[in-house]
Amino acid sequence: MNDVQATATVPDAKLNIELTSLNTVLPPPYKAKHISVTERPMIAYEHPTAAMYMQLFKQRLVRLKMKATTYSINDAAIAEYFTKPELSIEDKCQYLVRYVAEAFEHYSVWDYSHAYYPGRPSQQNARTDAMEGTSRVLPTLAAWLSQHGAQPLIGLNDKPLNIVAMLRQAFLAGTDPHHAGYWGQLHDYDQRICESADLALALWLSREHVWQHMTTVEQTQIITWFKQVNHCQTVDNNWHLFPLTVQLVIKALTGEDSVAYDKYQRIKEFHVGDGWFRDGAKGNYDYYNAWGFHYSLYWLDQIDANFDSDFIRQTLADFVSQYRYLFTAEGLPFFGRSACYRLAAAAPLIMAVDQRSEVISAGEAQRAFATSLEYFISNGAMQHGAPTQGLFGDDTRLVDNYSGPASSFWSLRALNIALFCGERCGLWDAEQQPLPVEQGDFNFSLPAINAQVMGVFETKEVVVVFKNDYLSEQSPLLRRLESQSSRQYWLEKILGRAERPKNNLLRKGITCYSSKMSHFF
Repeated sequence: MNDVQATATVPDAKLNIELTSLNTVLPPPYKAKHISVTERPMIAYEHPTAAMYMQLFKQRLVRLKMKATTYSINDAAIAEYFTKPELSIEDKCQYLVRYVAEAFEHYSVWDYSHAYYPGRPSQQNARTDAMEGTSRVLPTLAAWLSQHGAQPLIGLNDKPLNIVAMLRQAFLAGTDPHHAGYWGQLHDYDQRICESADLALALWLSREHVWQHMTTVEQTQIITWFKQVNHCQTVDNNWHLFPLTVQLVIKALTGEDSVAYDKYQRIKEFHVGDGWFRDGAKGNYDYYNAWGFHYSLYWLDQIDANFDSDFIRQTLADFVSQYRYLFTAEGLPFFGRSACYRLAAAAPLIMAVDQRSEVISAGEAQRAFATSLEYFISNGAMQHGAPTQGLFGDDTRLVDNYSGPASSFWSLRALNIALFCGERCGLWDAEQQPLPVEQGDFNFSLPAINAQVMGVFETKEVVVVFKNDYLSEQSPLLRRLESQSSRQYWLEKILGRAERPKNNLLRKGITCYSSKMSHFF
């Protein structure tokens, strides 16, 4: 660690401050890695036309017709369940799956191909938001299925749920052009490209119980829909990982190699060192490294161990060796966008344990994962059968415009990893080990992203400070979290399209982030 200790003295009756440092060697100035820049395309849903607004309104009406009543019957129970210290984290995760599955069965329509959850809409249309209600839940159900077989999952209402049948029906309905639940024709920069990756992952995870029991005609129908990603352009950032996931699943299930290796090479160009990725040439460094980049890379390695295992595993180990210091039992120094994905922060730690990395123990990973779930869920982070659109309860200020009612299910990505590999890697049986901040103070740099990490044992607080400004001009009004105006609220309510201020604090010029998360309260 690169501890820097300094003392400051102020002589009596003098205004000058004399600063001396025990570290007399100044570090070289930060120089960001050069990444070739591509122009961001104009994306249709970010610039809606009159025709698109009409389509949004129509889909809004369909949503109002199809949506079920709000399912809150288990909300108090799950919050209380995660407060019980006598229960293991494995028990709590099983309870969480039962909670999610029961609500999904309640909200789903058209043979489980869509699910209309309550919540604030995205910039897409209501039907795409409902597709997310399926695409982002199926990986959790499939991960559970991969470890428990075809036995029914018992909901919290003690009614059995046939996960195999739910998955089978969803895939057949969603890929059938003649079915009401058809997921549709994909186009360039389509949100459904993103969702196709989760759907493909769910298909791969459930292959022994779903895919392998389908007819050749059924399999062909499903693969035909997925192969659309081969002809679609994506934004030049983490989105390259979505078609790659689909293509590796197709290869694993059919033997057909249509993998876009150039997309993977572009992902590797975003790597700036120590396991950190920049999200595009002009993008941020934020928690998408945890639940976006490394999560997807882990699954690529699981689907095809010969793909690029050395790079994938080494970058994960490098990342976790530093990232593990960010965890406390009560919060994270959260920086970046998509705050509603906060429950997924521990995913890389579990993945590193599964890959037998020496940078973290199963006991420490379990504590980080367990306390993260317990802290947020016990304080209301699961409501109406889904992760809320906020940190604890819903918070409109923290809902990005690309996030819809079910987008927050990406928050279950750490759960998906734990369900998939928890038994084989010893996560469930490990004895919890203290987090770094529970062992002592620390202070070290993250040179790859030009940040400093400080931990205070006495207060159990971790602080991350970025050592360069994102904005050249600063003001208090620029840095604050903005609330939705009345005009924006009613436009969103009527049209069913997100109309919210952008509140990515990194892009607002905030450089200091504490695990106390005071910026968000």
